[in-house]
Amino acid sequence: MNGRIEMSLREKLLATKPKVRSFLIGDITYFYREFTVGDMNKAVYGQQQALFKIAQEQGIELNFDNEEALAKQLAQVYDPYQIARTLATRLCDEKGENLFDPNNDADLEQLSQLDKSVFEELSKAIADIEPKNLPSAEDSK
Repeated sequence: MNGRIEMSLREKLLATKPKVRSFLIGDITYFYREFTVGDMNKAVYGQQQALFKIAQEQGIELNFDNEEALAKQLAQVYDPYQIARTLATRLCDEKGENLFDPNNDADLEQLSQLDKSVFEELSKAIADIEPKNLPSAEDSK
């Protein structure tokens, strides 16, 4: 060994942090980070729990005995902060630290007041880095 301490495979994996990327709005550079596993979990599974809570606040009685009926009911629930929550989860400083708390209604309300171009520019920046659905060799036969 040459004096270096080797990281274990586990340590190497846990050192893998989301990439921070930049995008422009006008002539100002802003930053966003890719999702963490926890962010993905909240996006996939947490949204349903958030909708349950919102439905309850809106006085909607949900039918938990029928999955199909429940799905239709949840589709009718209005989440006033869904887009703002997405912005809060992604927008960060150059070190990857979130600028807003996606669980803080005051932050979400402030984000809701932004010009829609903020969301559009962030969405465009994300779309520019994600792989496109290219036809495979099988599709061209």
